[in-house]
Amino acid sequence: MRADAVIGCDAVNVGTEWLRLTTTSGAVRSIPWSAIRLAGMAGGPEVQITIQGVTEAVAPYLATHDPLWIFYSEGGLVQIMLEKQSPKREPILAAIAKQLGDRWRGNNLQSSDLRGAMLIPAKIQIPRTLIIVMVAMVIIFFVSIAILFFVHGAQPRTSAP
Repeated sequence: MRADAVIGCDAVNVGTEWLRLTTTSGAVRSIPWSAIRLAGMAGGPEVQITIQGVTEAVAPYLATHDPLWIFYSEGGLVQIMLEKQSPKREPILAAIAKQLGDRWRGNNLQSSDLRGAMLIPAKIQIPRTLIIVMVAMVIIFFVSIAILFFVHGAQPRTSAP
């Protein structure tokens, strides 16, 4: 699982196709909206997950910032600490809510949501070509059985006493 900490509204850039975040380590993560499985603000102090590297990075900001959790495909997790008194906060939250629709939990993110999102495996995508080949093989198999049946006939066999 890739886990990152992001501190402040200035580290969040909301685009039409993606959410771009600058982590505390300086790395920039661009996450397509379609890859985000769940996001929301922690519903209270009881909603907390300890993640090595992230928990330590956000701890100094807990009094002045609120945690925004984002779970995305391939097991990614981001804890964004948004300032409670920033003019950029509400536009960021509104844009995220608009882009995510029912995947946005708002201020109602519960600890069970967090645990559930961490346990759900990333979506496995099977290439369309592989599916077509597999279907073709099954069809060929059944056609072959049918041909054998009709060529050799389904004649009743009598057993000798």
